[in-house]
Amino acid sequence: MSKIHVNPIGIAMNIINGRPLTDELLEETLGILLQMEGVFDKEMIDEVRIYLETHIGVTHSIGESLTKGEDHVPWVSDIKGTTSWHYWDSYKQLLESFGRNGDFIRVLDDDTDKILTECGNPMAEGAWRLRGLVMGDVQSGKTANYTGLIAKAADAGYKVIILLTGMIEDLRKQTQARLDEGFVGRNSNDVLSRNMSTTAIGAGKFRKKTASVLTSVDADFLTSNLRALGGVPLENVIAAEPILFVLKKNKSTLENLSQWLGREELKHGQNNLPWPMLLLDDEADNASVNTKKEGQDPATINKLIKDILSKFSRASYVAYTATPFANVFINPEDSSDLFPSDFIYSLNTPSNYIGAGSIFLDDGEHSDQLKVIDDAEEYFPYGHKMHLPVEAIPESLKDAIRVFFLSCAMRDLLKEKLKHRSMLVNVSLFNDVQSKLASKVQGFCWELKEEIKQYLLSASWESHQELRKLRDLWFEEYDGLRFGWDDIRRVLHEAVASIDVIVVNQKATDDQKLNYAHYDNTQKGRRVIAIGGLTLSRGLTLEGLCVSYFYRNSKAYDTLLQMGRWFGYRPGYADLFRIWMDSEAQGWYAHIAGAVNKLRSDFRRMSANRLPPASFGMRVQSHTDALIVTALNKMRNSTQVEYSVSFSSLGTETAYIPNSKVLHDQNMECISKLLALESPPEKSDKKTSYLWRGISNKRVAEFISDLNISNMNIEFLEDSDGAGRPLIDFIRDNDYAQLKKWDVCIPQGTGTNVVQLAIEEVDGVRCRKRQFEQGRKGSGFLAFNKHRVGDASDEMVGMNQTEVGLAKANWEEERNKDPKKGKSIPGYIYRAFRSTPLMTIHLVECSSASETEKEPKRKMMAPERVEAPVMVAISLSFPDFDPEFKGKRVAYRLNKVAVEQIFGRLDDEDQD
Repeated sequence: MSKIHVNPIGIAMNIINGRPLTDELLEETLGILLQMEGVFDKEMIDEVRIYLETHIGVTHSIGESLTKGEDHVPWVSDIKGTTSWHYWDSYKQLLESFGRNGDFIRVLDDDTDKILTECGNPMAEGAWRLRGLVMGDVQSGKTANYTGLIAKAADAGYKVIILLTGMIEDLRKQTQARLDEGFVGRNSNDVLSRNMSTTAIGAGKFRKKTASVLTSVDADFLTSNLRALGGVPLENVIAAEPILFVLKKNKSTLENLSQWLGREELKHGQNNLPWPMLLLDDEADNASVNTKKEGQDPATINKLIKDILSKFSRASYVAYTATPFANVFINPEDSSDLFPSDFIYSLNTPSNYIGAGSIFLDDGEHSDQLKVIDDAEEYFPYGHKMHLPVEAIPESLKDAIRVFFLSCAMRDLLKEKLKHRSMLVNVSLFNDVQSKLASKVQGFCWELKEEIKQYLLSASWESHQELRKLRDLWFEEYDGLRFGWDDIRRVLHEAVASIDVIVVNQKATDDQKLNYAHYDNTQKGRRVIAIGGLTLSRGLTLEGLCVSYFYRNSKAYDTLLQMGRWFGYRPGYADLFRIWMDSEAQGWYAHIAGAVNKLRSDFRRMSANRLPPASFGMRVQSHTDALIVTALNKMRNSTQVEYSVSFSSLGTETAYIPNSKVLHDQNMECISKLLALESPPEKSDKKTSYLWRGISNKRVAEFISDLNISNMNIEFLEDSDGAGRPLIDFIRDNDYAQLKKWDVCIPQGTGTNVVQLAIEEVDGVRCRKRQFEQGRKGSGFLAFNKHRVGDASDEMVGMNQTEVGLAKANWEEERNKDPKKGKSIPGYIYRAFRSTPLMTIHLVECSSASETEKEPKRKMMAPERVEAPVMVAISLSFPDFDPEFKGKRVAYRLNKVAVEQIFGRLDDEDQD
């Protein structure tokens, strides 16, 4: 039997025969192949293993939508069978040639059909303008989605297609190249230079048509681009095929386009151009949203986008974003702005997508692949200036580079088809500091490569300290993952010899560009350590990203939302990637992951109930995290901000507490004062908690008001005029009958038994052991590890069996739609079904890293640095008392001093 005619993957698929791929079944299948002596060698078996592990069991699901409904006709279904789908079919064939499986293409087909249906029918007469939004996840495949949408829109009859990328030229170039391949079918540089002799590329190989294009990889929209039309009137060009523009969100570029379109209007003697136009706004939360106050002129980019839309009598605007907070500033009632009043579509990620939840939440599949940076502050202090000297690099960065080197060798041994390998380093917003750092990293990499080249394969390699560090890191990070240290020694030099250190920002020279495509046909691909800031954070894809080193102001919430380059797909190397990040940033990401998960859960519920987009807009705008986003964005231009939120279904904790024995002793007295006169508490079966029911909202508000609470907890902040705390005022004064009586719980831990509480039938409460992040000396507060005080299961306290059962059933539905979600039920699911508000009072003592089973390698606050032996924190869990968010909101007025105390300086922007 010849190897040439036998497909080992096909045989393996027949053996598996649709069964779930367990470790046992995988080894059984590979064992059968190995027994076929003389047919398959070890290399082929390894390729089969990688294929099965990365493709079998990957599930894809169609997204959900919110639509205005009313009179919008589902017009796409009418033309499905009569339209020649040249552009879509060729794009589909291109995806198939890339090895995309049928399930992926099926879901892409359905999703793009549904999105296009909500856009305007290009064949419909009369004027119409529709606005929608598509939500995806960072690095999840939004580009594939909007390429498919563009292809179908062109087939359906849209004549002008405008794609706005971010504000960075590198991203625009990357996006243009992808659209050349997926839609245009020719190299756009050749199109603009009118070079008609070049061959088709990408999807163009599967069809005879070629779309027109007036931007290129090398040129954003300039008036000189119009020479590509060869004097042919625009209406004649688009009569044959649609025309594409790929532009960055830049004032002069958008003005060029708007003015040219204005001249076209004059040519036709019309106020609006008659051709149906589709405008796609990628990274829609970046620059497109108007952040100016009501009554002021709109922000420049926002104004220019609306101006371009106004040039067409028939136009669809579709925003793409990875954060549900993208349109938090847009007034749904303002029909002239860009609120997606006609539809919002939420894309689902496939089961092999690695997102924030799987990395940063406690039960995340990849949470153990996070590494803590605890030595970078002296090298790159938060708030450093552009002239910061870079004399050396921290050991944590050296370790990250060493692991990147090891991962390159591992992936070569795995014989990955993707040859590109990338590492991300983001420690400064300044171009000059990035360049200085790159020089130091280059020096370290050169020395490390020389050590590997000269000594790693020699008998004396263990006498070299740097090589011993490599070995130790190997055993720490990758031991047991298929290959041994001797295998790594054998290939490491070849794997890392071509690694370049480059600076990725707008000042980078041509030889510093990523340019992955130029290395597609080389043996090793492009292997880089990319050092940068904003350019790395907005949509730019780092091919084969495996190691990330992120040390930026961890309280800059908006920066964190942008910086998720490490999310996405890691086929064949999901167990190899590593992320270095300080513990504060890890906590913020965990918070963001939980907040976004809750909003997506709300979205699914609203979709099932057929609510309009405005309902989700109100939900996002009233979310307490929108308060954070608002403060960070608007306070760059003002000294005070006012924002209104809803506490319906809110869960909040005092994740920051004072580092003061005196203040916590006073807090203990507050607990006794609250509960001393209450009836004896209920005790759980295992005495893991005490529960008091029916405590009045006014007593709860008084208790919280008396507590010493750190001003680092934004929901508990005082109003800027000092009149009170909005959260406490709401608890005391609200008119909701559901919030008049509270449950109060004190959970038991495994620590010191606290006996000084003067509470009837409570002999003592054992403290919960908690760790605190290493803060700066003299800060006055302690930050809980990962910003978490309690456990998610705390929130089921006080719920009856029916409510708990509904919560569990709802979570199972969520997990069926998204198998990546863990078994632990998050607090927001319990809050959706609980009927009474809950306050949990935590008695906490500081434990050292050695006392906890989880994450023993994290360097946390030493107990001797904590003043109080027993500390008090609280958690609040509100039921969903206002599910449609029609009730009165609670207003916060925050001044810049208070916000900068929490988030750091707000006037620092990346130079690139």
